[in-house]
This record gives sequence, structure tokens and C-alpha cells, in this order.
Amino acid sequence: MNQDQVRTVVLLGILSLLSLIPIAVTLRRARAHRDWDLTATMVFLAGVLANIPTSAYVVREGRPERLDPLGEVVIGFPSWVNRIGVATNGVLLLLCAVFVVHQVLSSRAALHFAPLLAMALATLFAVSDGLHAQQFLAPRQVVLLAVLLAAAVARPGRSAFLGAAAVVLLFSVLGGVEALVEPMSVLRECRADNPCGLLGIHYAGIFTNENILSLFLTLGIPFVWLGLRGRARVFLAFYLAVLAVATGSTLAAVTAVATMTLLVLLRPALPDGTVGSSARSSSPGQVLMVAPILAGTAVLGFALPFLHSSIGDFGDRAVIWDMARGELGHSPFTGFGGNAWSGKYRFGEIPAALSPSLHNQWIDVQYAGGLAGLVLFVLLLTHLLLKGRTAAFPVAACVLFPVLLTSVLERPWSFGISNALSFSLVAALLIPGTARRATAAAAPVSGSSPVGAPARTPRRSLAATAADRSDRR
Repeated sequence: MNQDQVRTVVLLGILSLLSLIPIAVTLRRARAHRDWDLTATMVFLAGVLANIPTSAYVVREGRPERLDPLGEVVIGFPSWVNRIGVATNGVLLLLCAVFVVHQVLSSRAALHFAPLLAMALATLFAVSDGLHAQQFLAPRQVVLLAVLLAAAVARPGRSAFLGAAAVVLLFSVLGGVEALVEPMSVLRECRADNPCGLLGIHYAGIFTNENILSLFLTLGIPFVWLGLRGRARVFLAFYLAVLAVATGSTLAAVTAVATMTLLVLLRPALPDGTVGSSARSSSPGQVLMVAPILAGTAVLGFALPFLHSSIGDFGDRAVIWDMARGELGHSPFTGFGGNAWSGKYRFGEIPAALSPSLHNQWIDVQYAGGLAGLVLFVLLLTHLLLKGRTAAFPVAACVLFPVLLTSVLERPWSFGISNALSFSLVAALLIPGTARRATAAAAPVSGSSPVGAPARTPRRSLAATAADRSDRR
């Protein structure tokens, strides 16, 4: 690590510490408006518990390269990390069960269709696993189904977004602290096949690699903008965008800039009120402007694995896309299961770096769930975009846009297992069904909540008070 990289890492650490000021301001507003509830707690714990094992590993061990007796790189974690993972998954499973029971017994449970669609897709993956000689309902599949069931009875809207925003901000700050304490541990080396980004580094924070952090940040930007209140949330959204650029991922940089642009242009509001004094009324024109962008991004993501040879060189991604595409005909309707692709690494068919996913959301879903899975995925996205009709479209568009854009070259959402990004799936499934824009009278309050801005008693002028006293005399 050279001096320029050291300075960049230290600056990122300082920026993370400075972000504590607007974080404190926004959390104080959330407390004043009673935005945090059990749904926010559920989403927050889903994100924290899923990321504790790998974060603990990076903080404790750094990034050592483990080799087997033959000198090959060992993929995976030491046994103590796996034991932590078992414990955190067990805790998360228990918490989801308690949350569901509480919601049902409190008579506040209303089943939401989007999480049920996601559960159907996850169940299809599990069934396909069983049909192809893989474990049916592996432990992390059970955890994912439990989290989705909790989402089905949770409260849509701000509280879910607030919980997701808290997860992203927590781990971004922890990464900054680690950057100041142990700068080497937050960086990944730049290579000829993976060159450094705009800032000359691959910043990974306390995650195992920069790609996971880049997805973590880009998917979290809309939740910070929508879940928090006040102008401070805008600074925090830009802060996450800067960190996304620092990861060195070109896809992350493009997605972060495009997402921030969309948020600034649309200024989406949640169902009950306001997003600030600059909020504008929603209009069909916004739908006509954004809908083609979303549709074009989705079509590009779906078509790229099949047409990549005529577009450009995609390296190893092209190889695995062709491999998966050649196998689709063997199980076209139900796919091969959520664990089928990663299982190829155990048999030496693919390298470890390519085993987590097919690096494209669309072909990943099609490979695991076949045409049935693809149909369910399209229905899920369509439902989330249209559930609130024109009024809620800006909110849904801003949440789903980074998902669709990163889906072109990555797999942001896993429907096969619970992972580091499952909390963002849960929060997105809880996009509210209706939304309305700020009015002029409500403009000074930023954001929205079932509880309006705290009422204040008008303060009387000193002249009026003196006049009252003279009358009493």
C-alpha cells in the first residue's frame, strides 16, 4: 500500500467519523417522530445478524490468504466463523418467529402480497434443490423463508426503510473506524484483471470483498434518503455514494451516481407526507420519464447473458453465462435449485470466485428456478412498481432502480439463501402501496411518518405579554 492509498483510506475513515454527526441528527428526528418500531427492529437485526460473522472475521484476522497443503487458495472461513454464523442464524430464526407471533396476536397483522411472492420464489428454489439431489430446505434457506414470512406481516413504509438505513450506516461507520485503526485490512489489492477505481483503491470496509460492500452501499442509498428525515439525510446519501465509488467497482460508481440523480430529480415521498421544502407534486410525466429507463435496464439485464458476444468482452462472466445457458434446456420449467450453481465449485467445475452466483440476477433466477422462477420474479418486480399506482411510483422506482442496474452484472438479491443483502430485499418488499406528495404547508418537514411533525405551542411576543400584565393591573 503506497502513501496515496494510505491518505485516501485515512480520509475515508475521517469522513465516516464525521458522518456520525448527521446520523445522530437524523436518528434524533426519527425518535421525535416515533418512526422506529418493531418492523424497523426486525429489518435492522436481519441485516446486522447476517453480517456479524464475516465482519468479525475481517476485523480479527484481516485478509489472510489461506492455502491448502497443495498450495491452492482455500475458500471459506475458519470453523469459529462458521460457528458464529450458526448462532446468528439461529437467533435470527427465533426473532422472526417471535415477531410473527407478536404481530398476529396483536391483531395488527395484515398479509402483504410482495413478501408472499418472494416466499413462493424461495420455496421453488428449495423444491428444485430437492428434485436435483441437493439438500431440501438447507438451514440458510429456512432462515430466508422465516425473514420473508416476518416481512409478510410487517409494517410497510418508513419504519422498514429506517431499519435498512441503520444497517447500512452502521457498517459503513464500522468500516471507517477499521480504516483508521488498521488501514491494510480495509483494502483489496489491485490486479491487472481487476484494476483500481477512480480513487486508486479497492475499498472493502469490514466486508470480505469490495463487490459485497459496493452492493451493500448502492442498494442502501434509497433507504437512507427515504427512511431518514431532514437535510442531513441528503449528506448521508452522498456519503454512501462516495464510499461506493471508493470500492473501485465501475458498476457501483455508475449505479451510485445514477441513483442519486434519480432521487434528486424525483424527490420521492412516502405515503403520509413530505420530503422537504423542495418537494414537487407527482405527475404522470415522471412515470413516462422513468418507466422506460427501468424497463430498458431490466431488458438489458435479461438479454445480456444471451447476447453478450455481440456487445463486448465480459471475461469470466461470459464463460459462466454460456455454461449456464447451455444447461437451461435440461430443466427449463423449474430450474436446478438455489444451491446448484455454488455446488459446482465442490466438483471442480468452476473457480471459487465465480461460485457465489452467476453475476447476473436474471440468469441466476432462471438457472435456479427455471421459467417458473423467472415469471415469479417479473411478477414481483411489477407488483412492487405498480402497487401504489402513479402516486407511489417514484418511491418504488428509486428503491428498485439500483437493484435493476446492478442486476446486469451482479446478483444483488438471493432467493436461495439468507445472506448479507437479504435485509435490502425485505425492506424493498415493504415499499408502501400508496404515496402522496408534500403540500406547501407541510414542506418544512422532511420525510413522512404516520405521526406528523411534533406540534409546538406558538410563542407569544414580549409586547403581547407586557400588554396582558398591564391589563391585569
